[in-house]
Amino acid sequence: MHKFVEKPFWTETVPGGSGDAIKVDFKGLQTSGLKGPEIIRLLGTGALGIAHGTFTTVAADDEVFNGIDLPGLAHTIETARAISEAYRPVVSKSLEEKHGLKLLAVLPFTSQVFFCSTPINGLEDFEGKKIRVYGRSLAEMAEAAGATAVTIPFNEVVPALQTGVVDCAVTGITAGNTAKWYEVAKHLYNLPTGWAINFYAANADSWNAMDPAAQDYLTKAITQMEDDIWTFTAEENQFGVACNTGQDPCKFGEKADMKLIDLTSEDKEKLNALLLDSVIPSWAERCGADCTRTWNETVGKVVGMELSVN
Repeated sequence: MHKFVEKPFWTETVPGGSGDAIKVDFKGLQTSGLKGPEIIRLLGTGALGIAHGTFTTVAADDEVFNGIDLPGLAHTIETARAISEAYRPVVSKSLEEKHGLKLLAVLPFTSQVFFCSTPINGLEDFEGKKIRVYGRSLAEMAEAAGATAVTIPFNEVVPALQTGVVDCAVTGITAGNTAKWYEVAKHLYNLPTGWAINFYAANADSWNAMDPAAQDYLTKAITQMEDDIWTFTAEENQFGVACNTGQDPCKFGEKADMKLIDLTSEDKEKLNALLLDSVIPSWAERCGADCTRTWNETVGKVVGMELSVN
């Protein structure tokens, strides 16, 4: 997404389409030296004009953000988009009122799935396993399934899988392939824990000070980019499955020989039960009664769930 859509959009499309009226100093997260969790605060101070972030990464600043990508709810990218569209006004309001930001786009990464170095046939095999996760709710999901949640930086996962520090690790289905996790993880459990839903936002003061013509152009251009990324990611996700299992077409990545374990209807029932029993109520308690009511009226209606409001 970064290479084929975002970078050309900001470095070519925007300057060219605006007749060079909009100039962009574009930096990726790694080259900028940032980590991710600080994005909301840097936008709020105006240190960044427009920035990209992942909701689960910045959720320490606002528990509301987690509601758009709670683990295990969206088994398909179509459901992920329906959830995102339903909850978008909620995160938009929070960004504006609490943080002084304007939401510009809501986007997906590929499905976040399990790369396992030990054989696994389904959700019940998580019992006793050590699983590399990111985010509090995902850790709670792993633990509800009987596993031990472990936090390890992305670039340390391969040796951790190799030495048994962890048995499985969660990441994007194409990100794991690009990082060659398949060299030590031979089992791909295709349970989408989420889609690492991410966003573009602008500092509200900077945005409001922008020339109206530039605002109009950027709004339309970013809306088109957003739609392009949803379409691109749906295709990329299919390539991710194909590449990791040595099938065609494998467009982004390397062909591997992982064993694919699909999510069964029985696993879906077990997953929904543990989500409703502990994972989602735990998030709702942290987020509060008003937040829970709003979630019920938006995401809850999309996925057919209703949480108790305490």
